Amino acid sequence: MHHTHPAGRIEPRPAWVRPLLVAGILLSLFALAACKKKPDDASTEQGPVEHIDAEQKAAASKLQPAKDPVDEEIYAYRIEVRQAYNNRRFDDLEAQAKELRASKPLFGNGSWKIVQFYAAFECRDEEPDSMWELHDRIHKDWIAAKPTSITAHVAYAGFQIDYAWKARGTTYADKVTSEGWALFEHRLAAAHDVLVKARALPEKDPVWWLKALRVALGAGMSKAQYDQLLAEAVAFEPKFWGYDNARAYSLLPRWYGQEGDWEAYAAHAAARPDGLGPESYARIVISLRAYYDNVFRDTKATWPQTREGLERMRAKYPDSLDILSESALLATMAEDRALARELFERLGDRYLASVWRKPERFAHYRHWAETGQW
Repeated sequence: MHHTHPAGRIEPRPAWVRPLLVAGILLSLFALAACKKKPDDASTEQGPVEHIDAEQKAAASKLQPAKDPVDEEIYAYRIEVRQAYNNRRFDDLEAQAKELRASKPLFGNGSWKIVQFYAAFECRDEEPDSMWELHDRIHKDWIAAKPTSITAHVAYAGFQIDYAWKARGTTYADKVTSEGWALFEHRLAAAHDVLVKARALPEKDPVWWLKALRVALGAGMSKAQYDQLLAEAVAFEPKFWGYDNARAYSLLPRWYGQEGDWEAYAAHAAARPDGLGPESYARIVISLRAYYDNVFRDTKATWPQTREGLERMRAKYPDSLDILSESALLATMAEDRALARELFERLGDRYLASVWRKPERFAHYRHWAETGQW
């Protein structure tokens, strides 16, 4: 388990302590706590492909990446939203966001459309500084044009959070430069300020809490304070599964949890009567499985709960190649060969790179499902 080897903590940065919620709840943001490992992209999962034989290599060489029709729909939607953003069509964006908050539509994999709406504005880390500066100007223009818009404020907070992580980078905490830390703190504080202003607006948006939870993670908010913010989020939108994924991620040992914490939270989320039940559990496992070689062997996550959640997801979202692929991968990790074989039969040669990472892994896992031999 690579995730449990801490890089060591360093002294916290100077504290910036401000109120995050203004409706009678005071949540202080503590000094930045150095994370034990690399942040978001520090996955370790590879899979047992080192012993792949010639036959499997040949099978892998014939595989071409498949396209998930739901992902393609989401991508097309993001392009449409991004064009409106690039052209500063703020009225169009405002109208669309308002409708999404009212109707709460989902894509064919269970992803909330309002989440994908905001994701359309994201700037890639590899983009030059000039592109980030352009985005900053567009967001400021949007707020200037619509000063009472919850949408404009949440979008700008999201930008500032991403901008903060760009400054910090994805290296180990004790490898971040002084300049990187200073920019990280400054931009995260700017995101916090935008969220405070948005909090006072009359209209509410479920993504506000997603952004607030991400600021809380970066700022090292205490567990009690984070859970208080989380409780408010869940009360606002019980079936918004992004909140549960965010909390589970924050409980990884590389962040602020101990061994078994996120697994216990997944069980808690699944048991919540107004939530998504086993689907919540499965979504958490999917979101965190890349941080382990084998999420069922290396953690306290249970396959029966995950399997039940995946079954419900496949029934609800039959067009999602991603969910089908995740089900096959996790069934193989759990050594549920009967189910894995069934799922691989349904997949055929549809190799989804976002799930399997490389065709050799897909071929290797499929071979085990068919033969029982690694």
